[in-house]
Amino acid sequence: MKTQANLAALALLALGTANATVSDQKTWSDTYPVTAPVPKLLIDNIWGNVRVRRGSAREIVVTISEKRSAPTQELFDLSKETIYLDVRADAAGVSLVVAKPESMGRRDRCRNCRVEYQFEVTVPTGTDVDVSTVTDGGIDVAGTGGPVNASNVNGPVAARDLQDCAQIESVNGAVDVSFARSPSRDCSIKTINGDITLTVPGSAGLDAALSMMQGKVVSEFDLEPLALPAKVEQRNEDGRFIYHVAQAAGIRLGKGGPTFSIESLNGDLRIRKSQ
Repeated sequence: MKTQANLAALALLALGTANATVSDQKTWSDTYPVTAPVPKLLIDNIWGNVRVRRGSAREIVVTISEKRSAPTQELFDLSKETIYLDVRADAAGVSLVVAKPESMGRRDRCRNCRVEYQFEVTVPTGTDVDVSTVTDGGIDVAGTGGPVNASNVNGPVAARDLQDCAQIESVNGAVDVSFARSPSRDCSIKTINGDITLTVPGSAGLDAALSMMQGKVVSEFDLEPLALPAKVEQRNEDGRFIYHVAQAAGIRLGKGGPTFSIESLNGDLRIRKSQ
């Protein structure tokens, strides 16, 4: 799972190409049987949407729309060598990674080339889902029944009807997370510029460590303050110890439970009861 810093760096690769003059579009579907008790789905996209839903069989079904564009035919042909979809599949799961240049220098060989991939995927119940995109798209995962990692740089992330989550994050976008049952494991939910909406059953219990600079908390639950230990980071600089102390605000929902780390720089946190 990438960190926000790594994802933000990838945004440099995703600058638009409004004046592209050569383009082509195609759509195809593939079915991949899986036999692992917990299949894995990995999608690492640059431009475009990723949508994942629960299927009904022991297979991962993928529908992909590819739109490739470049300013000239020469660059269009070059883009096929520098930006392409790497597909790997076996009985354990499926990996769909948009191959990226190894360096900015290589990327400049195909300046203003762009390849949008739109992913529509169904997975078996309980699949371990790890999906990301960078720009001009959203992440939408719902009802998959397994742990979910989902991230975006310039766009929203929605992870709904979850059993559990692991890490849900965006840099510039809203984050919407909802649970089909009371969460049972720790989770990290982050955005820099965007609101966070967390929806859980009325009977749920959890603890949350909040780091919010400019936003407020609006809750349909009666929350209790929770004392949290300070986080102390230490480093050695020129023979001296330098300490950084961070103190998150703690809240408890219901009787408490797993710990959610929730961070937003510019945005509100809304905590809602599921209907």
